[in-house]
Amino acid sequence: MFDPLGMFEIFRTYAGETPYSKLNPTSKFILFLTFLILPLISPSIVLQVLSVAAQVPLVVMSRSGRRVLRSLRASILFILLLLILNYATTGNIFFSAAMVMRLLAMIIASAIFMNGSSPSEIGDLLAKLRVPTSISFSFIIALRFIPVLADDFMNILSSQASRGYEIERGSLVRRAKSLIPVLIPLIVIAIRRAQQLAEALESRCFGSGLRRTSYVVYEVKLADVLAVVYSLSLLVLGVYMSTLPVGLPLLQFR
Repeated sequence: MFDPLGMFEIFRTYAGETPYSKLNPTSKFILFLTFLILPLISPSIVLQVLSVAAQVPLVVMSRSGRRVLRSLRASILFILLLLILNYATTGNIFFSAAMVMRLLAMIIASAIFMNGSSPSEIGDLLAKLRVPTSISFSFIIALRFIPVLADDFMNILSSQASRGYEIERGSLVRRAKSLIPVLIPLIVIAIRRAQQLAEALESRCFGSGLRRTSYVVYEVKLADVLAVVYSLSLLVLGVYMSTLPVGLPLLQFR
């Protein structure tokens, strides 16, 4: 079943007690970047399959299988559109399948990273990358608010449905118009949350100019070294595959 709100699950951060979540935030970010870059090195379907298959151990380590499946189910409409449009424009089913696999690899990488990282870890990582505090804080707040607003939207939708308000019937235009009574309270709730957040930040002297510090010390363990080696090995393999002759089956399309 198509579940568009399920896409917001990708942005819901959660750091449980898993082998993946115990990695250093830098190692997790390197793994995340690897699986964003690796599918882009070459349009080869073999490389795209490798990009997806190489993430299976990470899915197991992060215990994010359920979130990955929900994210993929929520993206099924975009996946089908990508497949149809690529096949309609190129007529190459292997190329179309490769583009779908590329999207799948990126969705899975995002789901794994978010499932094994806490907002504070992401904030500390951005601070280590010299990202200004105002920008990193806004990014973290956005990550926190997207799933919260999705939950608010579903609560308002359920409340309206319990009062007999029908949204899922009629033409597409009628459905769009029927969302207005849902969006207005959602906007009001979002503004109220933003106001409460601003007051809380002001009471804590946010933006006073003092350098932000963290009481958490992130250690580099053997698992982090292995994760970085794994990432670099995959990138080297991807670059090597992109240099193979064009004539080899399924490796290149042009």
